Amino acid sequence: MNDYFHWDVHRVLFHLGPLEIRYYGLFFAAGLLVSVHMMGRSFRDRGLPEKHAGTLSVLLPIGMLVGAHLVHLIFYEPRSIIENPIRIIEIGKGLASHGGGLGVVLALLWFTRRHGVSWHRYADAVVIGAVWMILFVRIGNFFNSEIVGRVTDVPWGVVFVQLGEDFPRHPSQLYEAILGMALIGLAMFMHAKRDRLRDGATLYTLMGIYFGVRFFLEYFKEYQAESLTPEFPFTMGQLLSGPVALFCGYMALFSRRCGLLSQPKPPASDEGESDERAATRARG
Repeated sequence: MNDYFHWDVHRVLFHLGPLEIRYYGLFFAAGLLVSVHMMGRSFRDRGLPEKHAGTLSVLLPIGMLVGAHLVHLIFYEPRSIIENPIRIIEIGKGLASHGGGLGVVLALLWFTRRHGVSWHRYADAVVIGAVWMILFVRIGNFFNSEIVGRVTDVPWGVVFVQLGEDFPRHPSQLYEAILGMALIGLAMFMHAKRDRLRDGATLYTLMGIYFGVRFFLEYFKEYQAESLTPEFPFTMGQLLSGPVALFCGYMALFSRRCGLLSQPKPPASDEGESDERAATRARG
């Protein structure tokens, strides 16, 4: 047992009076700052209004936090809503990544419809920044000794001392952090090739890969939902990831509008396009 790596880092970094400064909070804040920066850069590179990027840098994090918290309560702690209703407004105590993604999608849908701009063009720009959150959040989870993996005997198993355990588990947080790094690399590559890709292809490709791989990685994670037991063949993460992975995979590969296997994106006209046609295309 002594051959395994023992992780014994307290989740609280230091105190500022009554406030606890935790590693997770620092990683989450850093990830948010990097994501906003990369989203703004993506907007500039794509010729989208920077003022819209500024508005979305406030709106989308709010949607992400609210969505992540509510989905966590509904799917992972449903009894707490009835037993302790105050949990509904305790934003930050329990966050589900699926809900964070849903909150961002809904907030962006509202914004693009209100401004009459293309959902897919804006979503492609946003996802370039959003993938950075995966890396930072999962490293934060590792420092917090939370979202742990299942018990294992693999050589790279980790003993989470802060949980009062003396047996190794899969470092599932690091598995997803590695996935996050891979998605960042792919996002940068697709961003560089953006002029050759249809609007929406970047979004659906990155999200399809993320939720598809996430479905597989759930086999290494401990059950988290109070309503599911190890006897059930799937985790809540798999139940939420599977449909999204299938939908995004179909859209990324076969959609006539944004699929990678559809006809190549037509080149922009040398003569440009009229304001009316440009507005019509943007609304599409």
